[in-house]
Amino acid sequence: MRRLLLSLTILFAILITAIGEEIPFRITADFYGGYILPISKNLELTAKNPVLGGEVDVEFLPRGKYNWEQQWGFPTIGVGFVGMDLGNPEILGQAFAIYPYVLVPIVKTKVFNLNYKVGAGMSFFTKTWNDCDTLHGINAATANSTIGSTANIYLSTGANMRFEVGRGVSLGLELGYNHMSNGSILQPNGGMNLLYGKIGIGYQPKSDKFVQPVKAQVRNLPFDIFLDIVASGGVRELYYRDNKRYGIAALHLATAGRISNFYALGGGIDVFYDGVFVQQGTRGDEKYTQHTYYGRYFIPNENFENKMRCGLSIANYFIIGRVTAELDWGLYLYDGVRNANPKPHERYGYNRPMFYSYNIDEEDGWNYFRLAMKIHIWEGLTANVAVKTHLQKAEFIEFGLGYQIPFIFKKNRIIESQPVVHLGKSKKIK
Repeated sequence: MRRLLLSLTILFAILITAIGEEIPFRITADFYGGYILPISKNLELTAKNPVLGGEVDVEFLPRGKYNWEQQWGFPTIGVGFVGMDLGNPEILGQAFAIYPYVLVPIVKTKVFNLNYKVGAGMSFFTKTWNDCDTLHGINAATANSTIGSTANIYLSTGANMRFEVGRGVSLGLELGYNHMSNGSILQPNGGMNLLYGKIGIGYQPKSDKFVQPVKAQVRNLPFDIFLDIVASGGVRELYYRDNKRYGIAALHLATAGRISNFYALGGGIDVFYDGVFVQQGTRGDEKYTQHTYYGRYFIPNENFENKMRCGLSIANYFIIGRVTAELDWGLYLYDGVRNANPKPHERYGYNRPMFYSYNIDEEDGWNYFRLAMKIHIWEGLTANVAVKTHLQKAEFIEFGLGYQIPFIFKKNRIIESQPVVHLGKSKKIK
């Protein structure tokens, strides 16, 4: 109840701010329904019923004053609060989330809008492993091994449609995908993935006074390529029975070329340190349990090399003013635990090559993903948060600082003392 009141208070404060500053906005209320993807045997037993709930959003309509609005085709920025019953009140309970999001227009007419939606925030659960585990008389197979902590990240993406009815009233329809987990900070952390749909109504106050922004000439970035340097760290837990957390660290070095003012493509090098890869596991007659009871890996030696991974990645940068979203896909050049598996590979035994077929439920494999969010806090200095995953399974969350260095400047392009677009304050269109 306290989380519900806090979230509604935040939304109310945002609404009052928008009214006070005369920012055009829309309020939406939606019925929310979804389906939990049974990506584990545990969820196959515990998530049999549909997810039902509701969502309230405050959306700020574009005014066309800033470069990033012009570059993205006048997107809408929103803040949403969603509450949902997860279909199993005794085991999974209910979930609440508050998150900012952006609606990027794909089709835009006077009566119909089709948008791509992406958002990220925090989610909170009323039931976790601590409420519904074997200590409370629940069979292990049907315990809540999906969520191990009350607070979790919340990621949302999908297609958003809005139909204008008139007098500021509109009908909304959305289809999408949500992910909730704690990034292995606290185990168990199977994570929850939902396919959802929502339908509802929206109201825009003073809609008759709203003027659609018009396209204007925008200032181009004065450089073609930049170097991105990010150092980060965090903690993760390997196994819930250990009750022990290990340190993690990452160094991300990438260079990217500007394809447009809002998108850059490049490549980089990632170096990862993961403290969970201590001596552990069982293979044949060898057994090590002094550090962890986890059985996914077999590591007979306590070596620093076991804890290191290094990879090459393709980096995608999506620039929205001072905020940059980054999506990387990488492959391991060096993986200290590539063959740290109790079972031999069916084809390669204990000598896996760089590329090989694998089961994500039994090993991490040869590739990884990073989803990062950067906020430019002063010139090229950025605050960063990222989630590293192996396919749909989150490995850890990293927090850090970075610096972007622009170089290879355009000729005859004026470089002002103020940082440019995503390296500082967004410029107003004059």
